[in-house]
Amino acid sequence: MSTLLCFFFIFIALPYHVVMSSSCMGCVDLDELNFDKTIRRFPYALVKFDIAFPYGDKHEAFASFSKAAHAVTDDILIATVGIKDYGDRDNLKLGERYKVDDKNYPAILLFQKDDEQNYVQFPSYLDITEDNLKSFVNSHTELYIGREGCSRELNDLAKNFANLSEEDQRKRLKEAEELQENLTKELDKQNANIYKIYMEKILSKGYSFVEDETKRLARLKAGKVTELKRSELAIKLNILEAFHVNKLTKEEL
Repeated sequence: MSTLLCFFFIFIALPYHVVMSSSCMGCVDLDELNFDKTIRRFPYALVKFDIAFPYGDKHEAFASFSKAAHAVTDDILIATVGIKDYGDRDNLKLGERYKVDDKNYPAILLFQKDDEQNYVQFPSYLDITEDNLKSFVNSHTELYIGREGCSRELNDLAKNFANLSEEDQRKRLKEAEELQENLTKELDKQNANIYKIYMEKILSKGYSFVEDETKRLARLKAGKVTELKRSELAIKLNILEAFHVNKLTKEEL
């Protein structure tokens, strides 16, 4: 039997989830030997304890978060620990050390440098999504890992913008213009300009603009457009999300 044929039979004999397990770009594989030494090298470490060959939506969300984090900061390690409950039972003791429940994989823990015992665990009641992981890290560190195209400073100016008085809205618009002037990267300037345009539109049209524009952009993004255009629309939707409020318009307050 040829070597190629042997590999084929081994491949089809593997469990479906092993064959279909997805990679995690930017993630570092940790084990019982390198765990402590590795996470101590970074101000923060976000570690996912999971089965040895993870797959599915939760793993893909963690992988997406990894890409987003690497794009904006060098101060957080994104890592995985694969735990086997068979054979040599790799990393089982590491899971027990952090009280990881094998019935509720994955468990995601956030560590701070030189403090491996005092960690924060991603809440079990939250869905593991890229946005929830970003909110979790943003809430427990000084890092900001936002949606693509967004910035912490401009998001702060956009927050509750539609519910402010016209005077306060114009003050925030002025602040946004000043922030844009101090940016050095062309892409950051372009994204800042989107914030400014949305502020101006809300000033003239009210909160209805946010609702109407969200629907319009989502409809375009779902249609037949190039990947580049779809990416541009996604960034606009991300920025527009920062303007969403509970109250419809300041006139209704």
